[in-house]
Amino acid sequence: MDFRVLGPIRLHTAGGSIGFGEPRRQAVLAVLLFEAGRTVDVDVLVDRVWGESPPRQVRRSLQAHITRIRRALEQADPGSTYVAREAGGYRLVVRPEQVDVHRFRNALRNHPTDAATLRSALSLWYGEPLAGLRGHWVERTRRTLREEHAAAVVAWAEAEIRGGGAASTITQLTELTDEYPLRETAAAALMRALYAVDRGADALAQYERTRRVLREELGADPGPELAAVHGAILRHDPRLTATVRAAVPAQLPADITAFTGRAEELAELDRLTGRTGDEPVVIGVTGTAGSGKTATVVHWCHRERSRFPDGQLYLDLCGYDPGEPLPPTEALAMLLTALLPAGAKIPLRPEERAARFRTEVSARRMLVVLDNAATVEQVRPLLPGTSTCVVMVTSRDSLAGLVALHGAHRVQLDRLPAADSVALLGRLIGDRVTAAPEAAAALAERCVRLPLTLRLAAEHAVSRPTTSLARLVDELQAAQRALDLLSGGDDQRAAVRVVFSWSLRRLSPAARRSFAALGRHPAPLFDAYALAALAGCPLDEARRQLDVLVRAHLIHPAGADRFGMHDLLKAYAAETGDDFDAHTALDRVYGYYLATVSAAMDCLYPGEAHRRPSVAAPVSPVPAITNVDVARDWLGTELPAVQALVARAVTRGRPEHAVTLSALLFRYLDGHHQAVALAINRDAQAAARATGDRAAEANARIALGGVHHQAGRIELAAAEMWAAHTLFEEVGDVLGQARALGNVGMLTESAGRYPRAAYYYARALTLFQQVGDVTGQAHVLTRLGTVEVRMGDGTAGRQHLDEAKVLHRRAGHRFGEAWVKMGLGELAAVEGRPAEAVRLHSEAARTFAELGHGDSEAWAIDGRGRAESLSGHPFTAADQHRQALEQFRRHGDQVGESWALNGLGEACQADGYPAMARSHHAEALVVATRAGCQEQIARARRGLARAAAPVDTQTARQHYDHAIAIYTELGLSAVEATRAELAILT
Repeated sequence: MDFRVLGPIRLHTAGGSIGFGEPRRQAVLAVLLFEAGRTVDVDVLVDRVWGESPPRQVRRSLQAHITRIRRALEQADPGSTYVAREAGGYRLVVRPEQVDVHRFRNALRNHPTDAATLRSALSLWYGEPLAGLRGHWVERTRRTLREEHAAAVVAWAEAEIRGGGAASTITQLTELTDEYPLRETAAAALMRALYAVDRGADALAQYERTRRVLREELGADPGPELAAVHGAILRHDPRLTATVRAAVPAQLPADITAFTGRAEELAELDRLTGRTGDEPVVIGVTGTAGSGKTATVVHWCHRERSRFPDGQLYLDLCGYDPGEPLPPTEALAMLLTALLPAGAKIPLRPEERAARFRTEVSARRMLVVLDNAATVEQVRPLLPGTSTCVVMVTSRDSLAGLVALHGAHRVQLDRLPAADSVALLGRLIGDRVTAAPEAAAALAERCVRLPLTLRLAAEHAVSRPTTSLARLVDELQAAQRALDLLSGGDDQRAAVRVVFSWSLRRLSPAARRSFAALGRHPAPLFDAYALAALAGCPLDEARRQLDVLVRAHLIHPAGADRFGMHDLLKAYAAETGDDFDAHTALDRVYGYYLATVSAAMDCLYPGEAHRRPSVAAPVSPVPAITNVDVARDWLGTELPAVQALVARAVTRGRPEHAVTLSALLFRYLDGHHQAVALAINRDAQAAARATGDRAAEANARIALGGVHHQAGRIELAAAEMWAAHTLFEEVGDVLGQARALGNVGMLTESAGRYPRAAYYYARALTLFQQVGDVTGQAHVLTRLGTVEVRMGDGTAGRQHLDEAKVLHRRAGHRFGEAWVKMGLGELAAVEGRPAEAVRLHSEAARTFAELGHGDSEAWAIDGRGRAESLSGHPFTAADQHRQALEQFRRHGDQVGESWALNGLGEACQADGYPAMARSHHAEALVVATRAGCQEQIARARRGLARAAAPVDTQTARQHYDHAIAIYTELGLSAVEATRAELAILT
């Protein structure tokens, strides 16, 4: 059952298309469809269908229409009830996803930058929405839908342009600018698209057309965005191209020193990547461990990187590490993090991530290296869908499924030819190889002619410059003979192990112990502190041993003071050290990370230290966390390792560490690193369930709710918060219940439902007072005072904010105190003290910047913009709102984005640019609708009314009516000012 209102009102079923007769009946059905699944009051139905002057027997007419609609639906689906009579009204018993308008709006709400999803949403339109219907509600709804459609076209076009598909957008953008010649966002997008396809002259002509219309119709000049695009085109500014193209990653590891041989394989890669066709080029480079698969691919990629100007992605899938392979959903998050702007929202579900990845690489000439794949299933979701991409997959597996199902080409790496093996030894050892060619050839054979073992043997030879190669061959042969007796002989892996052991034997006992310790490290990268914890040695000793292992080619540098290890060597290292107590070593390394994370969090957020779990003093060295910069940098660097540790704790019998790390990191991850936060907190939830710790599970669900809230997934966020509340009730955790209720209040506040938010905050406050939690009281007092200010109760708001300030200061909680300053800044603004409001918001912004909370800083900057507007400085205000808007978008905060867009629109209106104001408010309306922020929907409507008032009184009145209805429903004082503006208009 597919209901359609984005065109004629129709029902599409497997049996065909069904109409519903006369327009009044269609209008009744349309109202029910727009409220699908919700009860619609009879009076609302009458008002929307018949308007202000309904006939005397209107309820009888409505009942007759309902009866015929019910009959038509039951004939289409016998045995089902589709129209239910409920107290006071009627409800259409269908799911919103069965109605095209809800599918369209959900696509805009959940995937605002996904070109494929937006394209699909636009395809739902079959003509004029609500075609053939008339009436006040119909016309108002139709105008809203047209605005949303226009905004969706621009959003889709921008997504296509970013992905390199500008050519596909030009026709629709041209039609849109013809229909809406004053819509500057559409004109700017069209200019970018034209410039991207080398039609710069046409882009300049479009600017002149738009400029002329703005002058003739509104007496205004083009706004900053349009003017900036125009100027960039005139200058051929490369930054304009940067706005057209997405981020250009360059993730290839360093090329391999002294790479030797593989001429045939490199030539085959040249041949395969030179093929043309409609499918992406996927190449599987397979071979035994140590055969140089990664080295060969990385060497080829460096040689040919200029062929891929849109970027090179590299991802180690850890398919053969001692730990778990990288799950595809996490791999997709890492790839999207490299492709998207910092802080951009990463989809929640794996299939959405895969679709977003394909969208981001669509039409881009990119190289994607997927290293160390365990199985085809691990790779399949990571494959692009465009012929412009080349994908290199390395694996010990034959990747037969990739070849059979995805048309991949396989390049098999065997052992190096004898001549190439000797040549590699010559490049690494030097003249001794030339002087003793037979011994060099024998050494190559004893190393099984594998690049990894050849390099280790060469390092062994270099470290013993006075020992002949023949002597080294004899030593290696003797060691292999001994192992052959134990293993049955003629085992290539046994020979590799002998070379490893040969390299290891020349090391000191401390270096061998360090090597064994690193084989047990749960994370892929490590530093001296991690080694000191694993090996139980002093820090200086750990640093010395890392240097020794690097020189021995047993580990490799992987960044500043960070190191990695080949998975084959790591697996071997994990088998060595018979006397090594791996269990105790892991306890020490977890202790190191727990203690350092705790210290960093105490430095950044001292006011919440009592809420975080207590951590035992570490038995190994930890870095000195001396200030907030050091704390923030350490957490940022070590976050991938901590994520790996959390995942390892869940699967390897230490679930309590996963729970503790998640709880420690709560505030740091709150509003940051969405993909990592989601993974860590999900692991923590699983760990808590495994141990039966329901309070810990509730804490993890609160954290997950925060991630969903930040990403705009309000329903999921609310579900997590209420689930956490239930769990806390079951275990009698009053503090947890208070935290959950406070978070529900924040969700409610985001929607603009301030009285209801105040109710939840008051309940939470009572519980926080009951358990004596000062920080919790301070937090909810801050939010309670702020919403009271917004509801017009300045006296109560000031009292609660002042109480919160005292409590935050007592706890040393600068983060919370900065939010208090923002609330007091709002109060100063409404009481006519804009200069004080500017000062308070500026102080809050500085604090958030120091703590590294970009999203909170954006709220402070946006509040400063509102204060500047009240000070009579609209130009300065617009600049502040633009800064805030950029940061909100970077952090994926849609509620904040709607606030900043409305602020920008109000500043433009005050500065005499109604067309620009209209554009910003229209965009705010779309974003606020997507985020479910009712207050900002009303604010956008009010702004649109002001922008339309001079030239279109009817449209202005409709927008005012919408705004008044929402403000009235929310119980906000803005309703009176909005009514006054409407009265002046009429």
